[in-house]
Amino acid sequence: MRIGVISDTHGSLTAFNKVLNYLEDIDLLIHAGDLLYHGPRNPLPEGYDPGKLAERLTGLNIPLVLVRGNVDAEVDDWVLPYPLPSYALVQDGSRRIVVYHGFQHSSEEEMVTFGQRFGARILIYGHIHQPVLKEVDGVILLNPGSTALPKQEPKEPTFAIIDEFQVQVKSLVNGQVLLEKKI
Repeated sequence: MRIGVISDTHGSLTAFNKVLNYLEDIDLLIHAGDLLYHGPRNPLPEGYDPGKLAERLTGLNIPLVLVRGNVDAEVDDWVLPYPLPSYALVQDGSRRIVVYHGFQHSSEEEMVTFGQRFGARILIYGHIHQPVLKEVDGVILLNPGSTALPKQEPKEPTFAIIDEFQVQVKSLVNGQVLLEKKI
């Protein structure tokens, strides 16, 4: 299975449409939260249009896994394809993937313990708007970064792809692989 992974679109229809150009051949799209609202501490992202982004998500012909971020509201459930859970499990063959936004834990150790609790090989999270790809105690921690409001330096929007053999974090600007891990 080929899985596209994004997070922290914060209502940017522009960023979402850009990332879909790189994800045309995926079997599943995972969004790790903060879908529609920009949040009080963030600027409006380019192409901010949460209503149209909700319509776009609802109209996709790709299976979706969406989870609730810290700025996603209960009212968002009314316009999204289904109510947003706080976490989700994805079984990809023998590989278990756990998805959540990540604000629920304040340390890497807590995140790894959370993933291990579910037998996760990969723990996907968002929230920090910075790409992360590393293995800790048998759990691959994957943060695809933000497609709309990146906070790493340089501020480059990113996304990830998981396939049978590897995980890659890529630039939304040019598709260049920024981080890579064999699995």
